[in-house]
Amino acid sequence: MDDVNKLPNRLANNQQRPTNNSMKTFIKTILTISSLSFVILLSHCGGSKSNDPAPVTEPQRVTSLMKTGTWKIQSVSVDGTDQSALFKNFTLSFTDANFSSVNGSAVWPASGTWKFVSDQATSFTRDDGLVVTIQNVSSTSLIISLVWTKTTLGPGRVESVKGTTVFTMGL
Repeated sequence: MDDVNKLPNRLANNQQRPTNNSMKTFIKTILTISSLSFVILLSHCGGSKSNDPAPVTEPQRVTSLMKTGTWKIQSVSVDGTDQSALFKNFTLSFTDANFSSVNGSAVWPASGTWKFVSDQATSFTRDDGLVVTIQNVSSTSLIISLVWTKTTLGPGRVESVKGTTVFTMGL
């Protein structure tokens, strides 16, 4: 009779234990979920940060502002004296490496190339060797200066005056 009483306990113990097939399925499920989680975790870690824009350098920032549009003369002074009349309707445009001007007198050729003197982007050199200082640049204002070493005469008038020339321009 003792064996009969033990039989239900053995059945109960067998029912509580999973079978070999259900244990294998359970382990496969856990391994699959773990593997997928690991792959997802790795795909979101490190690697390239292609969505982060590269920091803008000072030459890039200044060039972008200089290329905003065609700059129109507001005033010109030479050694502090107004000489705007010599540059009536003067305009100046920039690209990444070139400039073009209209009514630039002898001081600004109709076109040429330019490049920054240094990474501070506070001055640039034209292809004729003249250094131009950027005193201020914004999305609406450009103030540049240069030292012009010649007084030039045109038909019946002065075309340029030597000295430190400051161009104040707007869009």
